[in-house]
Amino acid sequence: MLDNQKINAANIPQVGGTALDHEENLSTEPSQQFLVFKIDNEEYALDVLSIDGIVGVTNITPVPGSPKYMRGLMNLRGNILHIVDIRIRFGLARRDDHSIEDDVIIVIYTTNRKFGILADMVSDVITVYESQMTETPIDNMRGLQISNVIRLENKIIMVLPIDEIIKSNDSENKTV
Repeated sequence: MLDNQKINAANIPQVGGTALDHEENLSTEPSQQFLVFKIDNEEYALDVLSIDGIVGVTNITPVPGSPKYMRGLMNLRGNILHIVDIRIRFGLARRDDHSIEDDVIIVIYTTNRKFGILADMVSDVITVYESQMTETPIDNMRGLQISNVIRLENKIIMVLPIDEIIKSNDSENKTV
């Protein structure tokens, strides 16, 4: 006869246990991939289907009269991209110990435009199952709405809605 305490102590799932059932459910439930990037050691995610590439920072030309978070224009392989400084978009200060040349640009393609966002670094591409996503409207980030949150074992990652990144509100339209 089996001793259930010894089985549980050995981390072997019992017949009808939930550990294996949970893994099987994850593999059959709908999933989506996200690119995870960091701003000030906080992780954010973007839908990987909208990512066109990741490049290093080259010459960014400022555009007079543009919103503060619109860092400028960059020529990328013959395409002119608007570069959004996501740090400013979030209302964070520029870091004194950090050069823009150390950043990366995540190139994003939507149905009607292509643009880049500055990030401290790209950390991962993750597969997220539907059960790990929570619809959580948060509208306190200077007009940038966070509509979903990814719940992982040891952390929460906010998903940025790509269409909202370059929309501006009145407080953000102030120029440099």
